[in-house]
Amino acid sequence: MKWKYIASIYAIYIIISVMVKIVGEANFPGNIYFLYLINHSQLPAFNPVMLFFSKYGREYIWIPVTAILFIMGGKFRRSSLLLIGGFIIAIILGEVSKYVMAQPRPFLILHNVNLLVPEPTDYSYPSGHALIVSVGAMIVLLTLPYYISIPLLMEALLTSYSRVYIGVHWPLDVLTGWILGIAVALTAMNLEKFISTIYNRLVNSIVGNGRKTNLKRQK
Repeated sequence: MKWKYIASIYAIYIIISVMVKIVGEANFPGNIYFLYLINHSQLPAFNPVMLFFSKYGREYIWIPVTAILFIMGGKFRRSSLLLIGGFIIAIILGEVSKYVMAQPRPFLILHNVNLLVPEPTDYSYPSGHALIVSVGAMIVLLTLPYYISIPLLMEALLTSYSRVYIGVHWPLDVLTGWILGIAVALTAMNLEKFISTIYNRLVNSIVGNGRKTNLKRQK
């Protein structure tokens, strides 16, 4: 995709972020309404499922997926390298955004949020879970067959939804996490040659050092 289109997605994220910084998440149109709509629809039988995806849907799913794809090689390794590049960009931009925006989580603003986990201590905007899983979902959608990418997309959507369901994020945190995540995924796709170059240099460096070590041992 052309850079100008990717830049427009980043621009949407920035515009929304500026609005949030000015008015706050509690005053952003629809944010409280959709928070209550999702968070107050908790069902005891469904809570363990949402807790599972909220706790394990990011690192415990996407790190193994990335590792397995790398081991499989070929087009799967290509996806793995793009995922690694995308995740690195996402972590950097996500952490910077959290501290620049410094938005409190909903349970610190509202008194009737049904919180299913201990209170997180970091900032709310954007959702780091939604950001990471959306990067992963977009990259696999663009690079892998549907029978792999669609289940991972469903996992990413459930993980994102769970963050509002259990009470730790505003709906807008998740929405902007996905907007930023899509932009980051497309950025990684456009930087594929650069990512591949870094990977090849690392491999050559490791292989080269291994050969030097073997030569020294032979002597």
